[in-house]
Amino acid sequence: MTDVPAEWTWPFSRSELMAGLRRYLAASSLRLLDIKVMPLPTSMPGMSSLAESGSRLSAMAVGVRIEGDDFDLPLLLKEPPVSRSGHVLRAIGQREYGVYRRLAPNLPLLVPGLVAGDEVEGWLIQEVLTGLRPATEWTVEDYEEALLNLVTMHDRFWGLSDVLVTYPWLARPLGADFDETVDAAEDAVQTLRQEASRPQIEPYLALFDRLIQSAEAIAYPLRLETATLTHGDYWPGNIARPIDGRQIVFDWQLAGIGPAIIDLVSCVQSTRLRLEPAMPVERMIDCYRERAAQLFEPGWGDEAFDRLWDHTLLWLFLARWLGRLATLPAEEYVPMHQRFRAVWLEPVAEAAARRLTES
Repeated sequence: MTDVPAEWTWPFSRSELMAGLRRYLAASSLRLLDIKVMPLPTSMPGMSSLAESGSRLSAMAVGVRIEGDDFDLPLLLKEPPVSRSGHVLRAIGQREYGVYRRLAPNLPLLVPGLVAGDEVEGWLIQEVLTGLRPATEWTVEDYEEALLNLVTMHDRFWGLSDVLVTYPWLARPLGADFDETVDAAEDAVQTLRQEASRPQIEPYLALFDRLIQSAEAIAYPLRLETATLTHGDYWPGNIARPIDGRQIVFDWQLAGIGPAIIDLVSCVQSTRLRLEPAMPVERMIDCYRERAAQLFEPGWGDEAFDRLWDHTLLWLFLARWLGRLATLPAEEYVPMHQRFRAVWLEPVAEAAARRLTES
């Protein structure tokens, strides 16, 4: 191995990477050698939804020397998404960095170690994990562990919104970020309306308009719920399941302050869209509700829960999926349309018919 050459195209400096590795490996004598680009590890959490998240990922084999011995460490560089206008969405990366650096010690679940990162620019470096069970092969026990981890996190921060607001990088889609979220969704609908390459969406444009016009009504019952810390995109594809050991929760880009049901609905819907789960969806919901009733007693009777579920479904589609649809290339959307229609489009249309009154 040779020392790192003078040419440098990474967003981090040599000193930042070396300091991060020394801290991460507890090796004060570590020397940085070469860096080689390597293929993205498909087994890592977040890879199956990479096109939707927009994150820019680069894998690298980093050569280091520790006390005379040379090693290659597989690392993953994660950079914030870039908007259609070319603007780097640093706030998304800052949010994930903040969770790993500031909130991790208070979480009742495991998160990946942070090798290095930049609080302002929003990039971060993590170790590539191996020996993971793919989300497609999860067992019922894996799903139960994930759901219990989620409800335990919600319990830990239940009613602590006054504390959570001291972390300014956490998202507040139903609060301070509401207008911006709705404006972005409205822009996305306009983009979809102007596209001619996705005729499958055209029959739903009137529904999308209705969601925008009813944003306040959709959000109202969710704002009445006790707030907690939400992951924002919690599902098996964003969770590392070591063959031996506890689950590790990745991809906190949407971490925020809001009602717990946001995470539950998001988890169920993402699982339905992308997987054939070993655990029936109805059992997932029951598992979460039963444990929640024991821990923080949300007071969800069946009728109230059904109403909240519908409003959460409408809100998640408005806040998350309209923007994703507007940027997802047609060639990527078309193969998933039938599944997306069954999991999202039709349930959203039905929920809107039940919950939104004509103005």
